[in-house]
Amino acid sequence: MHPPIQAAIFGLGITGSKTAAFLLDRGIRIVAAVNANHFLGQDVGIALGRSPIGVVVTSDAEAALSQTRPDIAIVATQNGIEEILPIVKRCLEHGADVITIAGDAYFPSIDSHQAAVQELHALALARGKTILGTGVQDVFWDNLPVLLSGAAQTITGIHGSTCALADEYGDWVLKALQIGASPAAVAKSALHPFSSALIGPLHNIARQLGLSVTDIHQTVEPVVARQDFEPVLAGRTIHAGQVVGLNAITRLITTQGVTLSAGFISKLREVGDSDFVEWRIEGTPNLHVRVEDRHDIDTTSATVVNRIADVIQAPPGFLTVSDLAPPRFSAHTSAIMENRT
Repeated sequence: MHPPIQAAIFGLGITGSKTAAFLLDRGIRIVAAVNANHFLGQDVGIALGRSPIGVVVTSDAEAALSQTRPDIAIVATQNGIEEILPIVKRCLEHGADVITIAGDAYFPSIDSHQAAVQELHALALARGKTILGTGVQDVFWDNLPVLLSGAAQTITGIHGSTCALADEYGDWVLKALQIGASPAAVAKSALHPFSSALIGPLHNIARQLGLSVTDIHQTVEPVVARQDFEPVLAGRTIHAGQVVGLNAITRLITTQGVTLSAGFISKLREVGDSDFVEWRIEGTPNLHVRVEDRHDIDTTSATVVNRIADVIQAPPGFLTVSDLAPPRFSAHTSAIMENRT
């Protein structure tokens, strides 16, 4: 039998905990678990509501890595490149490849923190290790429209829309999403908490299709309630026509005349809503695909686990998903290490 892959998990929030559970379910051995506050001193299995696995959650990343030497590190902590930089550096220095769900790591070449990106890329090359940002966007916001484009003879536009129901995000959504305001009060320059979420995937689509981006336009539009309802989070009635969320729209213009656009809707749940994603291709022929419920936490976590084989076998450096084959389910994780080049 092949030895199991050994993993370290950084961050045991909602997504980190789900990812840890999926790792165990797929026969990947968790040898270290690092968290800032919760679960410290607890066995990872107990923290996940399972039987003990003999690994205690710690806040000491250096000790956890030096004592275990994992093959892969999963970083599920913060969203920014500079925020995760110290953790990723430490993982690389201890010989681990890195997968992160940090949104800014998904397409780092467009991120504003280029110094941090170049520092991590250089270290990954020097250590012969790989860094990859992935998550729900890998399948649904990136590879899905690219796959659909393979059935088109001509393309003039690729347009997407995705909805994230924000009821479980916490009280901060009431202010950030301007819940209960009038549509007229929402300025076109309003800040959307996920305004940058689709920039990386759209650039990745352009890259995979050989398109050259010349300009980027972003706007924010109000999403209004279809009828009166009483969301638990708001604690009051939201009336039809009042703001129930925001839609951040990103549009890329290319030299080839193909327009790429996508809207990120974040709103409170109304009857009939789902966490959908859909893509439309304008061309010959016109094409449309829609997934009604993404199951974000599950699919993000599963994508991370399914990307482990790709990352372990990938060339070194700070890569993007367009550097790799599309993600797919892998049932044979135990054989990955032997096949590494």
